[in-house]
Amino acid sequence: MSVPAHREGLESSAVMAGQPRRKVLFVVVTHLREEGNAGNIQDYPYGVLSIIKHNQGLADFDIMDVAIDYDGIERLESDLRAKLEEFRPDVLGVSVMFDNAYFAIAPVLQVAKQVSPGILTVCGGPAVSPVAKKILHNQPELDAICFSEGELPFRDLLMAEDMFREVEDHATWVSRKDIDSPKGPKKQLLNDISDVIDIDYSLIDVASYDRRVSFNPLDDRYLDNLRAFPIVTSRGCPFKCSFCWHSGENDRSMRYSGVDELIAHVEKIVARYGANCLIFYDDMLLLARDRAKEIFRRLAPFNLRIELPNGLSPTYMDDELIELMYQAGVRSVRIAVESGDEWVIRNLVNKPMKIAHVQPVVNALRRHNIWIVAFIVVGLPGETDVHRQTTRDKILEWGIDLCSISVASPIKGSLLYEQCLKEGYIDPNAEFLVSGFLYGENVINTKEFSAEYISDAAYVMNLDVNFVNSYRLRNGDYAAADSYFEYIIRTYQNHAFGHYCLALTKGHLNQPESAEHHWAEAVRIGEADPLWAGYFDRFGIMLGSTYDEFVSLTLMRGHGTTQLSYVGSTGTLISA
Repeated sequence: MSVPAHREGLESSAVMAGQPRRKVLFVVVTHLREEGNAGNIQDYPYGVLSIIKHNQGLADFDIMDVAIDYDGIERLESDLRAKLEEFRPDVLGVSVMFDNAYFAIAPVLQVAKQVSPGILTVCGGPAVSPVAKKILHNQPELDAICFSEGELPFRDLLMAEDMFREVEDHATWVSRKDIDSPKGPKKQLLNDISDVIDIDYSLIDVASYDRRVSFNPLDDRYLDNLRAFPIVTSRGCPFKCSFCWHSGENDRSMRYSGVDELIAHVEKIVARYGANCLIFYDDMLLLARDRAKEIFRRLAPFNLRIELPNGLSPTYMDDELIELMYQAGVRSVRIAVESGDEWVIRNLVNKPMKIAHVQPVVNALRRHNIWIVAFIVVGLPGETDVHRQTTRDKILEWGIDLCSISVASPIKGSLLYEQCLKEGYIDPNAEFLVSGFLYGENVINTKEFSAEYISDAAYVMNLDVNFVNSYRLRNGDYAAADSYFEYIIRTYQNHAFGHYCLALTKGHLNQPESAEHHWAEAVRIGEADPLWAGYFDRFGIMLGSTYDEFVSLTLMRGHGTTQLSYVGSTGTLISA
């Protein structure tokens, strides 16, 4: 990208010719839980590190990551004040990935302006970029917001003689003077991701990040000494799934890093940090299928654990690709099917995928003993109980190991968000409380279904396909099922259905004492909590039974599929 005329020569005049080297402090904010870091997202600040990589040499950089170092806002404010007084940055950049970190923006900005009244305060990230003008209106201490990617806009900012004027004049930076302007910002994007693929981790303590990989009973490699690193080898998406923050944009371009540059980076982090796990955060990793095959083919010699947390479209998966993925170290795949109903996929999700693509892909993954997770979205406006029934039946038919079932949430920038505002499905006065990233929360109220109804339907579907009718349990793989349910009660000690299903698996594994213990726990929790009791009643599970009755009624007769209907006259899931 060419340098605009009014900036030509500024790199040499502003940076090279004697001007004091500028300093930038990035504060990465995530949801802080007062009880500690258990609920915080501990992921490397990849976006911030990418901005620094692209602009190395133009400034001195430092990072404060609240997910790692802070368990409350008071300590954050105290340490931020000390850091500001010591480092004396010219720019404070606040990185906001998720809506649930909105609350932390104001105190960070207030401390910055108190300590350094002349500091430039900027903000960026998916949670603020699509609604930049609204955020600025609500945050009086904020000077500007970067729209979309930050590498190039930050470079222009650091090369400018007057940074405050730069954010006012720049087409990508949204400043306070833009709040009432009808004009929207313009993205400034990296064309070649190779420029930033070799992330420099020297500004953070990688050992402080408690990286976790998703549960997989079929793969325990390196869990005792996990050294996982994220990677983003492509950016963009040509599709417009209604619930995705990208869907509100018209840009459908894709940009990639070179495979040689990617492999060189992997060699470096393996040698320098002992990396043994690579986590791909590409949105469309498989879109360029031949490129994806080359990546996995060349990763195989590293003997890494490969994690793919973002959903993969079954449309782009074939037997050769799946074989190469397995050889590279993939043992778990998340397929983004969203719904089991073709009409919902076409008309509500707006996704170019056919239901017929799913079963062959599941069969191919099963042949390689890969743990199969499906992403399901429930509650898009226009979806009915009949559609949800179809989805539930398809999940069982496909043979999915685990379904990640989430309620549709109006993420900022998405078509769904705009629809919900237009139709009055969400409270416009509380929109900054809307979170598309808090599992299980729903805020959409339509004429047909309340938010509470959809949340309940989603949770019952979870109990249905992931517990009572889970694939491994139904098909007699009791060891894998047992491992999953053990994981559930380690995470949620009072999960009544976790204990119930453990009673089943322990019984089939000939562990009668453990089975009786977990049945007793299921009964105890169910009898103490009317909500759990109601769920047991929906599935026809009799809590009043003794353990011997439980054995004769359940274990001795085998475990078949419990039939349920998602369509009832009262609008509630009922036993068929």
